[in-house]
Amino acid sequence: MKLFNRLRGHRAEAVLGMNRRNLAFILPRNPRHLFPVADDKLRAKAVLTAAGVPMPETLALFERFDQLSGVEATLARFDECVIKPANGSGGRGILVLGRGADGALRTARGREMTGDALRRHVGDIIFGVYTLDHPDVAIVERRLHPHPFFERLYPNALSDIRIIVVDGVPVLAMIRVPTNASDGKANLHQGGIGLGLDLPTGRVTRAWLKGRPVDAHPDTDAPLVDAQVPGWPAVLDCARRVGAAVDLRFLGVDLVLSRAGDPMVLEINVRPGLEIQNVTGVPLRAHLATLGIAEG
Repeated sequence: MKLFNRLRGHRAEAVLGMNRRNLAFILPRNPRHLFPVADDKLRAKAVLTAAGVPMPETLALFERFDQLSGVEATLARFDECVIKPANGSGGRGILVLGRGADGALRTARGREMTGDALRRHVGDIIFGVYTLDHPDVAIVERRLHPHPFFERLYPNALSDIRIIVVDGVPVLAMIRVPTNASDGKANLHQGGIGLGLDLPTGRVTRAWLKGRPVDAHPDTDAPLVDAQVPGWPAVLDCARRVGAAVDLRFLGVDLVLSRAGDPMVLEINVRPGLEIQNVTGVPLRAHLATLGIAEG
């Protein structure tokens, strides 16, 4: 996927490519031995919550195969929850559950998850199916519901906000909105929508879907451009607090707004993707230079 083709009007050297991102920003700013602080959601949660950064509550952990017999009984205590791999990426292995009218746990699309299905999913996480065959931990978290602002855009799944933080400073931001085509995942490469944000104000400046601008959500017809993220100063402050809490100085911070309007961090990413440049229309290399953030 070429960034240059979609950042029309900008010189190629203004765009931050993957190699330069790795060599000029990630390598000097993110010590390799600290990568697990971001890659492991449990470790990230321990560090961030200790610093007072709000994150979803952990309800249970499954770390060993001998715990599988207790999966059904543990999940029976909750009306809704999210199961995710501690070291997963790209939304793989995340299972969002809630009680149906019949009392059964069901996915966001209504599929019933029997006890066998739940044990199988948790077992797959522990086995490493979602982490390149490396043993992992299944995290059960409290399910979050979208703020009315995001519910208007797409009510069936959780949209999130990605903020690039460099040297503790938020520099670029977008919203990732799920679609039916993305199977309810806020993932641009799977068909989600990217909404470029004006960083100082949190106003949506443009919407981007599969390499082209759009004005409305394809499934809900909700207008996208010029929308204003509520409580934006608190969102930026939360991103800054993440940057201050970890010794990683080139980060992607993924946040959501709770139904009450409070920002909450989902995870951090030590190798944030570069598609945000296409979504916002802002070439990151030139933008960082303008902000006085040096390479290396």
